[in-house]
Amino acid sequence: MTDATMSLGDVTLDRVDEWTGKLFTRPDLLPDSDRQAWEAERGWLEPDFWSPDSEDAWLCAQSFLVRSGGRTILVDTGIGNAKPRPGVPPFDHLDTGYLDNLAALGTRPEDIDLVVCTHLHPDHVGWNTTLEDGEWRPTFPNATYLLPKVDFDYLAEMAKSADAPDPFGYVTTFHDSVLPVVQNAKSQLWDGEEHVIDDALRLVASPGHSPGACVVTISSGGEHALLAGDLVHHPMQILDPGQRNALDADGETAARSRTRLLGWAVENSAPVYGGHFPGGRGARISNAGGAFRIDSWTSL
Repeated sequence: MTDATMSLGDVTLDRVDEWTGKLFTRPDLLPDSDRQAWEAERGWLEPDFWSPDSEDAWLCAQSFLVRSGGRTILVDTGIGNAKPRPGVPPFDHLDTGYLDNLAALGTRPEDIDLVVCTHLHPDHVGWNTTLEDGEWRPTFPNATYLLPKVDFDYLAEMAKSADAPDPFGYVTTFHDSVLPVVQNAKSQLWDGEEHVIDDALRLVASPGHSPGACVVTISSGGEHALLAGDLVHHPMQILDPGQRNALDADGETAARSRTRLLGWAVENSAPVYGGHFPGGRGARISNAGGAFRIDSWTSL
C-alpha cells in the first residue's frame, strides 16, 4: 500500500498508472457540449481535464487495484505494450512501465487473483496479454478473467466480418487481448444485470458505451466507491449526464445508465472514479436538479 491507498471498510483501493495524454478535443469527445458551460467550470477543469486554448480534453489510461476478501483484484488493464493500434496513434505499439507501476504497489502479475474488465474496448483490456515469442499470452497467469458476455459476443460477431471498417481496432483487440485469455487462461463470461464478486464488490450492468459495459460498486464497513469505467468518460458528464460520448454505442442508453448509477453514488456518498480521470481522481457528488454537481475531489 502507499500513502494514496484508500481504505473502504475491509477493502483497499490503489491506482496503477499507464498513460496520460491527448486523444480528443472537447467537441470531438462530447459533441453536444457547450463551450460556455466548460468556461464556467474552468477553475477546476484547467489544466488537468481541459486546455481551453487548444480545446484538448485530457484523458488517461489506468487500472484500479482492489484488495478484498483475501484476493488481489485488477479492474481494467489499460492499453498494453506493443499492441498494434494504427487507428489510434497514441496507443499504437505503446511502451510504458505499467508492470513496474504495479510492482511499486507490491504486486507481481502472478499475485493477481481476478481481472475484471468493465468492457472490452482496446484501452481497458490491453494488459490482459503480453507478447511472448510472437504470441499473445495471458499476463496474469494465476488470475481468472471476468469478462462481460454481451461485449464478448458482440465482438465475436464483429470479428466474423473481416472486411468491415474497424477504425478503433475493436476486432484486432478481440484477437490479441480478449480471445487469448478465453482460450489460454481461466476466464468467466458473466451476463445479466448484476454479478456478485464478493460481499463488498459487485458488477452492475451499465449498457450504452458498449453493449455489455458495467461498473464496479464497492461497499464495505458503511463506506462506498464507484469504479465507473467509461460510464463517465469525462467529469463534465457528471454535471450533464445526458451528454453523449462520441464513442458511445448507444448514447440514449448510456445517458440512462449514467443517471441511474450516479444516483447510486449520491445515495451512498460514494466517490466516482472514472476510468479516464487523470491522476486517479474521484469525484464526490450530490444532486443538482436533474443532474449532479461535483462537491470535492479525492485522489489515489
